[in-house]
Amino acid sequence: MAQIIAMHSHRGGTGRSSIAANLARLMAEAGLRVALVDTDLQSPAAHVLFGLTALAPGATLADYLVGRCEVEDAAAAVPTVPGGAGLFLVPARAETSGIHEIIAEGYDVGLLREGFDRLVEALRLDVLLLDTHAGINNETVTAVASADRLVVVTRSCRLDLTGAGETIHFAHQLGCSRHALVVNMVPPGADEHQARQRAEAAYGTAATAVLPYAPELACVAGDRLFAAAHPGHPLVAQFRAVIPSLLYED
Repeated sequence: MAQIIAMHSHRGGTGRSSIAANLARLMAEAGLRVALVDTDLQSPAAHVLFGLTALAPGATLADYLVGRCEVEDAAAAVPTVPGGAGLFLVPARAETSGIHEIIAEGYDVGLLREGFDRLVEALRLDVLLLDTHAGINNETVTAVASADRLVVVTRSCRLDLTGAGETIHFAHQLGCSRHALVVNMVPPGADEHQARQRAEAAYGTAATAVLPYAPELACVAGDRLFAAAHPGHPLVAQFRAVIPSLLYED
């Protein structure tokens, strides 16, 4: 049975989308069939991270939501390493494709959950990763409510951690009680132990990973995924170490 994992952050700028994209690739390299759905219709990023900057309109999540395509048609196969399993990306939208109709008329939110289920079946997935918009909106609510596990990505600064209570309350209301906490972008020279303690105290749960800021990560976005460009980097090893805790029971 496929695992559905929602990636979320209370505020933008935490590196959530980058982590989601790299985890998707590494899971596929490990032999799993994986799809990443970018549900952030307001500020999509996944297609850029995968280097797909020239999306053709007509086959994105937004197009599916307004009835222009089937959700399976929006799933683009992404090449991985030889011997890896299937990796698919459902981009949020291309340019303004679909967004005007959604803003003006809205859409049936039930289509999102139906689309997730259809992707799992049609692509024979082991893992469906859902990258959400920061904060709370319709797409985020549906993604978290559909997920088996919520991965919260946060920085250790006070501004990010102020949203901890709201995030956990929101997840529990939606019935998603399995959480993973990732503290990201810890600055060079900062005390990682202290960063972990601050985040764990705010969220009331143990941190799955504490990841350092890596300047190399910003340099490759839109060209190659970090895990592909720097497979031997210590940060990639930390990404790999996170995967078992997301896929298996606590």
